[in-house]
Amino acid sequence: MSHANIRPEKVLLSVIDLHIAYGKAEVVHGLSMDVRAGEFVVVLGRNGAGKSTLMHAISGLVPKRAGTVTFDGVDLTHATPRQTVLAGIVQVLEGHRVFHTLSVEDNLLIGTYARTPHGDRSKLDAIYEMFPEMAERRHQMASRLSGGQQQILAVAQGIIGEPRLLILDEPSGGLAPMVVDRILTVASDLCRRGLAILLVEQLVEKALHHAHFAYLMETGRVVAAASSKEIGQGDLLHKVFLGGGEPVTHLETI
Repeated sequence: MSHANIRPEKVLLSVIDLHIAYGKAEVVHGLSMDVRAGEFVVVLGRNGAGKSTLMHAISGLVPKRAGTVTFDGVDLTHATPRQTVLAGIVQVLEGHRVFHTLSVEDNLLIGTYARTPHGDRSKLDAIYEMFPEMAERRHQMASRLSGGQQQILAVAQGIIGEPRLLILDEPSGGLAPMVVDRILTVASDLCRRGLAILLVEQLVEKALHHAHFAYLMETGRVVAAASSKEIGQGDLLHKVFLGGGEPVTHLETI
């Protein structure tokens, strides 16, 4: 993938001075970031850096203590998860979260419920073309899928809702490298078609290979923001993962 240094002009998601706390413990401290239209952005950082908490806040799953979240100019700071989905943001949660007692096809139809209360079967063919293995197993219970197949189903469930921003939270967890490559390649293809992608991932090299732009987090703060190529070649990435990140350090944002 080409990692151009010029970001798209249109800001789709804007997070400004965000603070998030669980009880009295603040875990995200004044964080600001954005995702541009049609851009593939990755958020990197060690476990406990606040990456998933940030994604949950964007999706309306956890409240914000302070700061703002806007999407295409619409204030979603206090939006519910349903309102966030209707605005065009869909998050695929970590951990292969599908409905095990439902069939593959029923799981996919659930992904259309936010906009069509009884499900929209017209969206199925496009998903089955994208994921032929789901077509082959459409009547199979999700509980009988492998972990990799369940993660692909979870991603497909997110895509079928036709979001404008797809958030993928640690899609590689416990999966074989071939499955991870498949998911990230599909995400890249969707990005080329105009879908914005926001990825949280521990497989740094794979993530940077697919992403255009990267944010590096340490202890609830962004410590670097630059093209994925610059992040990958910089010393700070290695320092953060080895425990030596400097919270005040910030690469030039393009």
